[in-house]
Formats: sequence, C-alpha cells, structure tokens
Amino acid sequence: MSYTEKERQLLERCFSTVEPRDHADVYLVRNIPPEVAATLNGVYSRSRLSMRDQLLERLKKGLEAAGRTFDDLQIPATSADPFSSVMADRAGQFLKTYAIDHGHNSLREGSVVHLAVENVSQLVTRFIQRERRCSFEESSTRYISFSHEGHWRDPGVVAAGGAAAAAYEEILARTFTLYQELTEQLMSHLQALRPLQPEEKQGAWLRTLGAEAFDAARYLLTPAILTKWGMVADARTLSDVITELLSHPLEEFRIVGARIEQEAKKALPTLLAHARPNSFQEEVLRTTARAAVEFGASQRIRGPGSPRVELLAFDPELDAKLLASLWFEASDQPFTALLERSRRMTEAERERSMRRVLDARGDRDPLPLAIEGAQPFDFELLVDFGAYRDIGRHRKGFQQQQRLTTAHGYVVPPLIEAAGATERFRAVLDAVAELQPVVAAEHPHAAGYVTPFAFLQRVRIVFEPRQCAYFIELRSGPEGHFAYRQAALDMLSRIESVSPLFASFIRAQRGGAFLGRMAGEQGADDRRRQRMERAGDA
Repeated sequence: MSYTEKERQLLERCFSTVEPRDHADVYLVRNIPPEVAATLNGVYSRSRLSMRDQLLERLKKGLEAAGRTFDDLQIPATSADPFSSVMADRAGQFLKTYAIDHGHNSLREGSVVHLAVENVSQLVTRFIQRERRCSFEESSTRYISFSHEGHWRDPGVVAAGGAAAAAYEEILARTFTLYQELTEQLMSHLQALRPLQPEEKQGAWLRTLGAEAFDAARYLLTPAILTKWGMVADARTLSDVITELLSHPLEEFRIVGARIEQEAKKALPTLLAHARPNSFQEEVLRTTARAAVEFGASQRIRGPGSPRVELLAFDPELDAKLLASLWFEASDQPFTALLERSRRMTEAERERSMRRVLDARGDRDPLPLAIEGAQPFDFELLVDFGAYRDIGRHRKGFQQQQRLTTAHGYVVPPLIEAAGATERFRAVLDAVAELQPVVAAEHPHAAGYVTPFAFLQRVRIVFEPRQCAYFIELRSGPEGHFAYRQAALDMLSRIESVSPLFASFIRAQRGGAFLGRMAGEQGADDRRRQRMERAGDA
C-alpha cells in the first residue's frame, strides 16, 4: 500500500518500519498510548488490515467524528502524542465492549505500563512481587546502604498505642541503630582482612567488600524498612494486583493499591475500571485464619533453630519420564509408549541416552524445555527472611510463605562472628524475640513489619525439574548470599538422594565462597565499557 507523505510521517513515529514486507513483516510499535495499542492488537482478529493501516483508519474515523479531517491533524516534531485525544473514546469503547463486558482478557494483556513504586515497606514489596506475570527491579540491600532510609509505622498499631506500639518502636530503634553501626564495622573488618592488591581496581574492591558487609548487616533490617522498585505489568495483571492490595487487612497494602490504581489509570482509564476490593478474597483471609484456630492448625510448632530443607514430594519415575519427554517431539509414538520404553532401559542406558542430548550444553545454555515434562519437586524450607527475599524472586513455580515470626530462631551471619560482633547481634535479636510477640498478640499481620531478616521462616517451594536446575545453578554461585547458596545446595542434595541421574546434570557450584564476587567485579568495569563501545558502534 502506498502512503501519503503525511501518513508516512505519522507511521514513522509509531512503527519502526513503514514499508510492508511480503513475508515476516515484523515491526516495533512505539509512541502509542497503551489502551490505543491494545485496541490495535485486539482488532487483528476482526480486520484484514495491518496494524499500520488499522491505526490510520481508526484515527481518520476519530477525526471525522470530531468534525475534522486527517489533513487538519498537526504532527509535532517532538515525541508528543498527536492522536490519542481523538482516538481515546473509540479505544475506550472498544475495550469496554470486548475486554470488560465480554471478558476477552487477551486485550487487557496488550496494554503495558511501567510504574515506579517508591517509599514502601519490604512487607508490601514482597507481597506484590509474588506476582509471576510482572517484571520487577528493586533497590538491593546488598549494593546499597539503607542507613538513611525510613520505616513504615502501621497506622493500626500507632492508633492503638499501648505495649504493642512501644514494642514496635523499640524493635525499629534497636535493630536499625545496630545495622548502621555494623555496616561500618564490617566494612573496616573486611578492609583489614583483605587489603587492596596492587593489581586490583579500587572501585571493584570496594564494591565486593561492600556487598559482603551489607549482606551480613542487612540481617538486622526489618520489613518495615522503606525501599523502591520499578514494575512493568499488563493491564490484566495490574488489575489483579490492585484487587489483592485493596482487599488486604493491612492499611499500607490498601494505600499502595489505591496509589497504583490512581497512577496506572492515567494510562489505562478503561482497563482498570473494575479493579476494586474483592469480598471473596477478604473472606478467604478471615475464614482460613478461623479454620486454622478451630482445627488446631494455628498452634505454633517451633522450628529447629537452624535452616533446614525437606523434600516433601517428587516424581519417583523422574529419570524415565525426562528421557521420554526428550524423545517426545522427535517421535510419532504416544508418551505412554515412550515412557514404557524408557522404563525398560537400564540406568546406564538411560544415562547414555540423556548424555547424548545434554552433554553439548554450553555454560549459559538452559536445559531443554522437555526437562519440564515430569512432576515437580515440592520442598519445604526453614530459611531466614533475608535469604527468602532472593529465593522468592524465582516466580516460575509455586511458593507459599507463612506469616513472619520469631518462633523458629535466627541465624548469625558468619561475617558478624568473624568480626567479633556476635554478642551485640544476639543481644538485639534476643530482645526482638521477646518484643515481637507483644506486637503479634494484638496485631498479627502488622507484626511482620518488625520481624528482622535474620529470623527463620517456613516457606514452601514447588519447582518443576528444569526450574530446580536453574535455581540451583544460579543460586549456588560463589558470588551469592551465604544463606541461599546453602539452601540451593541442600535442595540439590535432596534431589541426588531420589534422582541421581537428573542431579548429575545440575551444574552446582560447591565449595567456599568468601568474597566470591571479587573476580567478577574486577572485570565488570571493563566488560561494561566494552558493551558500551559495542552499543555505540551498533
């Protein structure tokens, strides 16, 4: 199709290419309001026109309805939006009819927004970041000192006052004061223990030592500490997140939900129209809590006081199923026949067959998709909340976290012991173990705000085999946090006990890891510079 000069000018600012290709006509969509972009996706199933032509047609009809023509349209030289004002009503009506009234959620997935969420607690952050369909980037407690951040005071606790409010404030004061002091002490200890070498770069050396110091000191932070993060989500997911937040018993969650809704509606006025509190979600929280009390499931069973990983369930035929799954796409036989054939093989034959496929895997290659083709591993971890903040980022799977508590004890980071700060660390956390239950007795949800990262929490993680391998390989790296490294290695140990063949293909990184980031950080600046140069050349 041939375009006029003005049509071409408009299309060039909205699409990366204008001239259609006979085959594989792929182009980037840009500078289009999210809800307008969603309508352009949606009409693919209802129009023979390309997205370029659909944009022009809908824009011209919108102008016509406003008593104007396409020639009247002024296309600014800047990136200002020249057409949403004349398309917004038509886009909104289309989305209301199909996405809202008819429930075509794929249209809602076509509208994506990027939000910055700042000055919110770690507690609400962890709740939101359970969502598997979003992308998040958060301030790192490993690379950034939180010494100057504030804390969230739960309004319900503050309003009620009394012993609970006093305990809440005392926990924040004692833990944060020691966090600030230990951050400096641990850094000085590491600088004396591991001086800068003549051949090393000072910036990389300081980053490595800082990460190690923050890793240990952060165990004194509480989920009340304020943080910030970016969030990229489609309208369908965002609506679900807002509903969950508005239905939560904690006031901060409802505040954050309302703010996200308020800001996101500036880009998605139609698609978030039905995001509101949900009575069923509210009732589920209440009834499960009541049922737990009624059937005795709410009684606390103290943990062993140290981290633990238990394998609750696994596929007893894992190796046979994975081999059959690897064959499946190249075969014409049903899976049951392939599985029976795999069952009849000896362990040595299965190993040879799997190695023929998997031994060619490079350092950065993921395992084949077929490795997802068996029942998942179901783990229960008793792990400190500091480590779980990182473990919880692996959202490709099912995860559950029990309410934060001090009942299971806490861990003392090895660096704190090495720096001679154990006595002070234990004194503060022992005091917290007495104070936190005072808050929990009156405010069971808000008590999570004042449960420091060092305390152990019980979580459940269900990963299919491929995700298990990915998690273990990534989190056992020498640059990783000491607690989640151990959790990853313990998970591998449980897998080895029930499926040694599959476990042999998981490339865990064992051994000591003191200052494990040093080698990587020393070359990081050069790698960044090289990437920038390549990008500039491109």
